[in-house]
Amino acid sequence: MNTRTYNGPLIDLAGAVDLHCHPYPDLFPRLADDFDIVRAARDAGMKAIVLKCHHESTVSRAYLVQRVIPNIRVYGGIVPNYYVGGINAAAVEAALRLGGKEVWMPTVDAGYHAQMHGGTGGYDSQAGGRSQAEGIWIADSDGKLKPEIKEVLELVASYGAILGTCHLAPREIVALVREARDVGVEKIVVTHPYFKVPNLDLDTLEEIARLGAMPEFGYCTVSPAWHYAIPEKIAYSIQRIGASRCLLVSDTGQRHNPLPAEALRIFAQTVFEKGVAEADVTRMITRNPLDLVEYANDAGPSQADLAWARSLVEDPCSYTGHDWHEIPSARHEVSPEPLGGHDDAARSRR
Repeated sequence: MNTRTYNGPLIDLAGAVDLHCHPYPDLFPRLADDFDIVRAARDAGMKAIVLKCHHESTVSRAYLVQRVIPNIRVYGGIVPNYYVGGINAAAVEAALRLGGKEVWMPTVDAGYHAQMHGGTGGYDSQAGGRSQAEGIWIADSDGKLKPEIKEVLELVASYGAILGTCHLAPREIVALVREARDVGVEKIVVTHPYFKVPNLDLDTLEEIARLGAMPEFGYCTVSPAWHYAIPEKIAYSIQRIGASRCLLVSDTGQRHNPLPAEALRIFAQTVFEKGVAEADVTRMITRNPLDLVEYANDAGPSQADLAWARSLVEDPCSYTGHDWHEIPSARHEVSPEPLGGHDDAARSRR
């Protein structure tokens, strides 16, 4: 809780993790890019953030941002939509080998998403990519998971990554969670269960939670622009399932929503004011997601590496000449500055 309570409990983000946000670059309009979103999260006191994109792996993006912005861990993952070849085990394996923390199932290209939104690639009021009538179904007509899904699940299990259920049909999610548990996937997240996709009922959500999956409730679901559920429904669901098995995330980055750090704070405060105990709210934004990303075992890049990388980024960007050979860093004449050598505000003005 924030020490400046202003006459009432004020939940802050000290030590928090956002497992689900959407920065730019993206085919959808976004409010801010990777650097601005991560910097805002760091300044809010958060420990870690996971970048998500419907159209490409964010693992390399996270790595590069991490090399520049200190004092927060930045993670990425991959969504097997059509843009990376669909259910493509090779793409998933590459993302995991490069440090990816989460493999999400199809989102805007899922068959159920296309069914509910009239096509792939977009939402009711947002277009962001190729639109076609038929999307990706992970189960056949008999309800059995396709072989390529099982290959992906085995990769997730072997790398100890997080599996996100995303925009699949409810029946597919149940089948996916069962199979994932059977092959040894230990960390499963039920992505925004009350969003238009998948819009699970509470009984099904409880069944999935009993199988070992964790519902991930997002601000975007209750935001004025989407309004697929009310905060009271979220609070009641948490009380039914138990805060030890639930997560709160922002799921923002859209231009009509606050920056992810602020969206997460607003959402956490709202859930608290709707009756969820303060300690439970704090657990859902700190301990639970920290365990999923294995923060305690993640050393990240060294301080020396961070200082060196920041100096490489700053020097070329501040150079205004035309001859690359005149850039001091290119002649190896600039020593890496210690962390904190430049403040973020100064960098942002360059």
